[in-house]
Amino acid sequence: MRSNLRMRLLLAAAAMFTTSSAYASNVTEFPDNGSEQMARGGAWVARASDPLAAYFNPAGLAGQDSKVTVQANLSMLNTCFTRVKSANDTSNEPLADPTTGLFPQVCNKASLQPNPQLAVTFKLTDRLGLGVAILGPSGVANNNWPEFVNDKNGTPSAAPQRYLLLSGSALLLTPTIGIGWEPTNRLRLGASFQWGIATMNFSTSSLAVNDNGTLARDNDVKADLSAKDLFIPGFTLGALWSPSDMVDLAGWFKWSAPIDAVGDVKSSVGYFRPQVAQGDTSKVIYGDTSVPDCGTGTPTVNVCGPDKGSVKLAIPMEAKIGVRVHGARAGVNQAHRRDPLSQDKWDAEVDFTFANNQVLDSLQVRFPGNTDGTGVIPVNGSGGTLPPNADVPHNYKNVFGVRLGGDYNAIPDRLAIRAGAFFESNGQDPRYQNIDFVGGQRIGLSLGGTLRVPLSKREEGGARKGSALEFSLGFMHMFVADQTYNDRNATVGVPGLAGSPCNPQSNFANAACKDGTPTYRTNWPVNLGTITNALNVINVGASYRF
Repeated sequence: MRSNLRMRLLLAAAAMFTTSSAYASNVTEFPDNGSEQMARGGAWVARASDPLAAYFNPAGLAGQDSKVTVQANLSMLNTCFTRVKSANDTSNEPLADPTTGLFPQVCNKASLQPNPQLAVTFKLTDRLGLGVAILGPSGVANNNWPEFVNDKNGTPSAAPQRYLLLSGSALLLTPTIGIGWEPTNRLRLGASFQWGIATMNFSTSSLAVNDNGTLARDNDVKADLSAKDLFIPGFTLGALWSPSDMVDLAGWFKWSAPIDAVGDVKSSVGYFRPQVAQGDTSKVIYGDTSVPDCGTGTPTVNVCGPDKGSVKLAIPMEAKIGVRVHGARAGVNQAHRRDPLSQDKWDAEVDFTFANNQVLDSLQVRFPGNTDGTGVIPVNGSGGTLPPNADVPHNYKNVFGVRLGGDYNAIPDRLAIRAGAFFESNGQDPRYQNIDFVGGQRIGLSLGGTLRVPLSKREEGGARKGSALEFSLGFMHMFVADQTYNDRNATVGVPGLAGSPCNPQSNFANAACKDGTPTYRTNWPVNLGTITNALNVINVGASYRF
């Protein structure tokens, strides 16, 4: 009977993952996946007491009871962008105020997005535990921005943020297997291996031809990029030392190979004309890099075909150290076991975190090109090609964080309530601000609880160790400092992509623009303005101890 229940829980959780989504990494994540973890403000590395320790600190697997958990973050990210038109921007933008350059504010279409987690621990011996987990990063999977915005006369015009992002969705799962071992009393060591799987879809706009004075919406190309990487190796290392019954000290390190995906682009020329916003797409011309003729109807030789594009995204290294103090219950066995709900009266933890976000200097997007630096894949319906180098600069900074959280066991072995908070330093150089990831300084507040329902009454050392069900709930709100870059005369920033090398085109020579501007980019930044973010997350979960 017990094994049948266990199998039904695993199958139900696996079904949830067929529609799960998450994306990476660090500057896009918040602390953390899991109900306990998130509701404690991410201060959990020294507690490490549920099956998600397989990922967040595998040393904590040693001493855990056998348990399976199914949880899900339900996240809602609200992001808004008030763009400012660069003084060097010579294109016709009907939505921009001719005096101030201000565009109307636009916001993503926020919706409640699930991000489930499945994990199971097996107590092999009193000193050895095995954990298996499937989860994604603690982020928001989908971004959907408007394609059109009405001007003051009610005429639809191309949305102001289109050169940064129209939509984005990603699935990043990290199946993880970990082992925790207590080689000597009070010292636990652990390691885990991850096999990452990523698929992603992004939609943006670019200029068909890099030129001055063109009516922007008639010269724009909508590009939909789809890519996948089915093997992203990574590992974590963890340690947990308990010098006394009241103190735990812990450390954790995570490394991952970058996402190195291949894929295809579908293009739409003429998509941003007002007629399209009203449903008339008859004049839109489509292209597709995955088919041999690129969608042009004219055969090509070794130009188009599946997986001609590549996307590379570094996943920063992360490290944490934590100190946990807790009040042990009198008469409850503490040796070789980690079950704070039955062993403790209360606990409090502080963690210090580091993320090497500096390695994520750009989202690398590449396509085939000639030796002279020009593109070879034509964009059907335009005079342009896909840029050999379509990288999007981000120039993130390393991030330091502090997390504080704790539990109070209102009814020992039955009911715990918890709360937490965290602070993370600014990870974004404002000159390269963007609306795809959340890189600003962040503060979070959270709370939650766990209810345990014993199913049997086998006593051991003052605590029940029989089977039990647990139900957990957590909530977090994250405040993000506004990002602002309003210098209309700035020349440094995120330029828009274009389908021809230089502006003017006669400026191109020897694989470079003569004036020093980057090839296949506009001569002006498109990320000027103010970006605001706020995030709310609910986590619900259930566990079965067997």
